[in-house]
Amino acid sequence: MSRRESEQDADPPEEGPSAGGVSRRGLLARVGAAALVGAGTGLGAGEVLAPGPGAAGESSTPPRLRMAQTPAPAGGPGRLQPGIIDTPPAFAHVLALDLAGSGSPDRARERAASVLRAWTESAARLHREGPAAVVPGAGAAGLLPASLGVTVGIGASLLAATGRPDARPEALADLPGFATDTLREEWCGGDLLLQVGAEDPMVAASAVQHLLAGAREQVRVRWAVRGFRRTAAAAEDPSAAPRNLMGQIDGTNNPTGSLLERTVQVRRGAGPEWMAGGSYVVVRRIRMLLEDWFGEDVAHRERVIGRDLPTGAPLGQQGADAEVDLTAENPDGGPAVPDRAHIRLASPRNTLGARMLRRGYSFDEGWRPDGTRDAGLLFMAWQADPARGFVPVQRNLADSGDALNEYIRHEGSALFAVPPAARDGDYIGRALLEG
Repeated sequence: MSRRESEQDADPPEEGPSAGGVSRRGLLARVGAAALVGAGTGLGAGEVLAPGPGAAGESSTPPRLRMAQTPAPAGGPGRLQPGIIDTPPAFAHVLALDLAGSGSPDRARERAASVLRAWTESAARLHREGPAAVVPGAGAAGLLPASLGVTVGIGASLLAATGRPDARPEALADLPGFATDTLREEWCGGDLLLQVGAEDPMVAASAVQHLLAGAREQVRVRWAVRGFRRTAAAAEDPSAAPRNLMGQIDGTNNPTGSLLERTVQVRRGAGPEWMAGGSYVVVRRIRMLLEDWFGEDVAHRERVIGRDLPTGAPLGQQGADAEVDLTAENPDGGPAVPDRAHIRLASPRNTLGARMLRRGYSFDEGWRPDGTRDAGLLFMAWQADPARGFVPVQRNLADSGDALNEYIRHEGSALFAVPPAARDGDYIGRALLEG
């Protein structure tokens, strides 16, 4: 999507049936009473400050410091994997991998099953014990669990390689091309997705090393991005939503409550059984033209996004979490939120009610050989069906003259199915590969 997130503040939550096999109480408990705070634009990332319960007497501990002390919330049978609706940690490694070698679909299924079985087992141990206990002598030795969470996804290319195109959900259809895409093949696609997040970078890196070591003969890395957010140690208010590299507050108005459930989670009967209770994620590597952006004055940057820079409030409103009023006017009678402002074009009012849960991380890979800054946002959109979430929002941002398009470049894109968490003794994706 273009910059900040798809605006998720238009309609009140609707009531509806729970996703098949999914505990609504469990889902909402993981979101917590402190609502998701999202950014209101296509580049943004929803911020959740509802970490798992700590020990007695820890209520005064800042949420992100408490995250450093505790494991990530665990998934359960028929529920979402970790790393989707729980609090986004400060650091994340996101990798796309391809099966190594060639061969028959039967051989590809064997390799894929071996990898997914190993990752499911290793992730369960990492969640329970942390890499310091699981990997002797690792760089994470002596470090706390840091809310380590591992998420595993499956790309459409894996279904083709394993001879299971008949099992491909409609929601996993190839994303359309968008007018503003400048995609580079080396940052697109992948057979498998591995997302490893933690509140400490050494914990995340040690977990990635361990997971890849267990699959080195079966897969090769296609692309990888190391993402980050500001840490609790440096924040005046550790509970506040973070800013991205453009200086914009990332995290307001993501869906909450029953609307979150319907937005993110695949209902039983809405596709193949192997995806019931899971989700789909669109991953976009978005480079920010930071020199051009910061060459503009603050007032211009605010008009591009449609938000006040210091507070994150929609123009004409008060507070970052204020509902965007697209009818608000300036004293001169013009729209408070400009016609081409990002939050206006990303609003559900202008995208047929499209919604998604946005989580994203800044990345900074320094400078390219041509002197171009290689930094921006790794944007992740979680939804039950990208055709009703990411696609209509991004199409409107690309086709309707989003003012932010001048300052960003969409250079990487991928779509993955993320099955539900596995039952004890099972592995993620078994129903697909062995069904």
